[in-house]
Amino acid sequence: MPIIKYKNKDGERVPSVTTVLGQWGEGAKGLQYWYWKKGQDGIDFNEMPEAQVGTVAHEMCDADAKGKKFDASVYPIEYVEQAQKCFENWLEWKKAYKPKIIETEVSLISEKHQFGGTIDCVFQANDKLCILDLKTGKEVYASQVVQIESYKVLWNENFPDHPITGGSHIIRTGKEMASFVHYHYGDFPQAV
Repeated sequence: MPIIKYKNKDGERVPSVTTVLGQWGEGAKGLQYWYWKKGQDGIDFNEMPEAQVGTVAHEMCDADAKGKKFDASVYPIEYVEQAQKCFENWLEWKKAYKPKIIETEVSLISEKHQFGGTIDCVFQANDKLCILDLKTGKEVYASQVVQIESYKVLWNENFPDHPITGGSHIIRTGKEMASFVHYHYGDFPQAV
């Protein structure tokens, strides 16, 4: 995904949520350790199939959320086959949760707080508006919960007549085992 440069109404660049979290040292501690450990073992990032399987699983779910066909031809077949189980779990989640996808890849700016971010998916379930972020990794980190709560702040500031009422959702696809876990977070009244 290309890097998005967020600008406020005056045309000045503002940081992304992930940039702010990274400056606090919270953005990617687990991921950085994983890269370091693999490097210590003499493994080049481009040779790590588990990283690629997680990416493929994320891309499959993202394409489905957008109503697009996933192009498996750009990935090695063994990665696609491993990611398929994760994608099947995504389809089971959709069947159980019945989300109505409203919008995907929504880039927004907070003029009040001067930061930007891109929401993976906004959907409606049980007559409530929700946001969803797709993550790849072994676990969900506290910084990712802060990130998605920041996305809720962005949405509610930009669409005050259509606030997020159904909470925040994170779907995590695993790298090593192509696992799939759904997390739902309600309100965090002290978050902002």
